[in-house]
Amino acid sequence: MAHVIHSINVTASGLCHPMDSVIDDSHHQYAIDLMLSADALILGRKTFDLFMDFWPGAVDRGDLPENTVALANALNSIPKLIVSSREIDLTWSGTNHMQGPGLEAIRKELEKFKGTAVIFGSPSLASSLLAEGLVNEIHIVAQPIIGVEGPRVFSDLKERVNLALLSADSFKSGAVLLRYSVTRRH
Repeated sequence: MAHVIHSINVTASGLCHPMDSVIDDSHHQYAIDLMLSADALILGRKTFDLFMDFWPGAVDRGDLPENTVALANALNSIPKLIVSSREIDLTWSGTNHMQGPGLEAIRKELEKFKGTAVIFGSPSLASSLLAEGLVNEIHIVAQPIIGVEGPRVFSDLKERVNLALLSADSFKSGAVLLRYSVTRRH
């Protein structure tokens, strides 16, 4: 069974929106290191669409910082498992469609998978996987922003989930990376 890590940027108001993140070199390095240690990337449909708009072509742009290109290379080289009930664009190298609705396809893939799979963003999908006991760690990047847009993180959960702090690290931007293991679901 895969070891699944959910990594998400969260504002002080508990929301996640792609424009409400302060990304500095230490944040980039965290994402690069996480991707290089992973064997697969899991995304929900909406996050996949956001990623598709930028990451596949980022390496070839020539106007991006070195750490952005390094992250693009890591994302481009890893297998991507996209959970969606609708058809998706499979042109991004390594993209695999996990047909929904429901979690049966991704559950089967994770059961046979050996290694680490990372979910970036994808709050609804991550909540569903967490509720089913399929997430082992949660990495919350607490952003120094009080957001007013975007979905509330973990709002789809119906039961409390207990966590154990693994580490807490601050970024130069003021964001704080909180790494938790999932210990128990109630």
